[in-house]
Amino acid sequence: MSPRITIKKDFILIEPKEGTDFREIQRGVARLFFVEGIPEQNRIWVFREGPENLAFDDLNKLKDIIKENYPAGAKINKTAIVVKSGLQTSLAESFTKIAVDLPQKFKVFSNLADAEVWVKQP
Repeated sequence: MSPRITIKKDFILIEPKEGTDFREIQRGVARLFFVEGIPEQNRIWVFREGPENLAFDDLNKLKDIIKENYPAGAKINKTAIVVKSGLQTSLAESFTKIAVDLPQKFKVFSNLADAEVWVKQP
């Protein structure tokens, strides 16, 4: 199942289901880049508590998918990752290090309010 995507005034909110796996994240990324009508805004991914079916090896695959499909001239420059558990935090922080050369900034948060403030800042 693809993550729920909500278009807000200042950002796009992406909410994968509990127990996210690589394929679900991949479907979410594909929808963000290829579905007509989804604006080029900063993004917030909010991961629910629960076991994640995502391995550290999947992080490089995810980076490659984003790099290969990032639209030329896109205005997306920030993606916040909101996580709840220790494993989620570890995976998210590892991804921010792996994704350092992508054309957007990634930052990990433990709550949605702080993530919203960050993505709204110029």
